[in-house]
Amino acid sequence: MKCVLLLLMMCFALANAQFYYDKHGESRGAYKDSLDYATLVGLAKRFHGPILLKKPVDGIKPRKNLEKIPENKIQRTFNVNRDTLNKEKWLEVEKNEIVKICVDAPVVAWETSLKAIISSDSCLTFETPTLVGVETLRVHFPDSDSSKKINLAVGMKYLDFKNEEVLLGFNRYSEKELQMQGFCNTEENGTIPCGPKNEDPERLVSITGTYLVDKYPVTNCEFTQLMWNDSLLDYKWQNRKRASIRNGNCITQDTAANTVSLFWAMEYANARSIREGLKPYYIFSPVEYAERESILSARQRIIKQYVLGYIQVSDDSTSNGYRLPYYNEWMMLARGGDKKNKAPWGVSSGSFEKTKKYAKFKTKMVSFETEPVGQLTPNGYGLYDMFGLVQEHVLFEYDLFEGNMGFASCLKGGDYHVSLEDGFDDTLSPYWKWISYGYYEPGHPGNGAGFRLIRNIGNNAKWTKIKTVGKE
Repeated sequence: MKCVLLLLMMCFALANAQFYYDKHGESRGAYKDSLDYATLVGLAKRFHGPILLKKPVDGIKPRKNLEKIPENKIQRTFNVNRDTLNKEKWLEVEKNEIVKICVDAPVVAWETSLKAIISSDSCLTFETPTLVGVETLRVHFPDSDSSKKINLAVGMKYLDFKNEEVLLGFNRYSEKELQMQGFCNTEENGTIPCGPKNEDPERLVSITGTYLVDKYPVTNCEFTQLMWNDSLLDYKWQNRKRASIRNGNCITQDTAANTVSLFWAMEYANARSIREGLKPYYIFSPVEYAERESILSARQRIIKQYVLGYIQVSDDSTSNGYRLPYYNEWMMLARGGDKKNKAPWGVSSGSFEKTKKYAKFKTKMVSFETEPVGQLTPNGYGLYDMFGLVQEHVLFEYDLFEGNMGFASCLKGGDYHVSLEDGFDDTLSPYWKWISYGYYEPGHPGNGAGFRLIRNIGNNAKWTKIKTVGKE
């Protein structure tokens, strides 16, 4: 019995141990705790080259020896100046890529949990993760007892704004346009007026802040894998789960998720934060009574979760975890630096063929249909599918539009299904020429939609108004 227990303890220790390998990929031992600087230098001298330290990954058994990665399989190479590692370093990569990083200085050790192998005395080749997010590598040098960190933005854009001048808002819609879109009605037919509360005047602002932004809308595979253990998801997601493989590979251009409620988008954001060791952004709490969704304050709102009923969601201002963009943030990101046009394709009088280069639209209705992300032209910030393909959940900090009827969010980016004819159609709406930076649909709690997540790293965003832009 003692022998069995001893064997089990040894197996458990190995499963949680970290392994180190020489530059040829041969296993040279295991360690339980971090190796100090002197030990790393000694190992590098002993094995005549840098050491690869492999962090343990749950559910994955460490290999005794590492597989070589052929040079012709490498899809992206980064040449990094060591001096740039004195401050936080970010590199943008895609999911499932073979990447090589080379530093212009000798290396003692690399530290990672990724599938990787040392390819020279100063280069590491590795395979990026299968899910969007942030992965960190550490590199140790022979003349410094502290490691340097390299952050990989997987499927995300790293945007560092320093007094960036951006345009927010949009020129006012005509009363006819608002009526046709259902955001206001005539006095005979309704009570929502057309007027100033259904517009957001254009204004130039200066933004300083560091953001990570999903390059693409969240995909079906990513949502399914991360929310795998949540039993409250509806039958559509349970069916998708049954058709999937746990920890399966999520391809870069998977189909966009388009049936996610606001609540589940927030839950997904928290789950992604937890996965990366970040503090969740959203705090959920019960409410005794609520008749509808509403905005309580800039950081508190009532939303509906169909199993739990109405719940209160509060933003944790101390968190720099993942979250949905606020309205002005989405507007800034969607414009991608554009301060001239009403939409990425120019003016609404342009051709539908030109519009289709930037936005995936269908001119017939097919329920719950979706297509792969990233097939069309990105905007100026390198973001894909900000228009068409899926509507995106966007949060309000205050009740900006009377046409949104007090809901805590709206849907931006335009519907996937559009009409080619000017007029209202119950099955195909809106008319494609209505789609612009300003177009939105009310965030009704029953709306399933798409979404993308952002992080304001360090919560350092500062917005300063420059001037109001004249209306057309």
